[in-house]
Amino acid sequence: MKCKYLDENGNCTGLYAGFRCIKEKCKADRSATCEFNELDFYCRKFRRFECIGINNCGTLDDYFSFLRKRRESAQRSK
Repeated sequence: MKCKYLDENGNCTGLYAGFRCIKEKCKADRSATCEFNELDFYCRKFRRFECIGINNCGTLDDYFSFLRKRRESAQRSK
């Protein structure tokens, strides 16, 4: 995950300054709007009911690759 608020030590310099990065849980960069996002859950670009974030939104292959990686990491954490 790329974050403009992350310093070289992995600490947050944004909304949660002084703490470690909480990645997807962070709402600091949610101000960046996506022209394809509807109601925070529908992606008009790929016509799917899941927005994967502007940084992950390139091609349809990128979209499915992101979902696959997230699903695999969720299964490993169980």
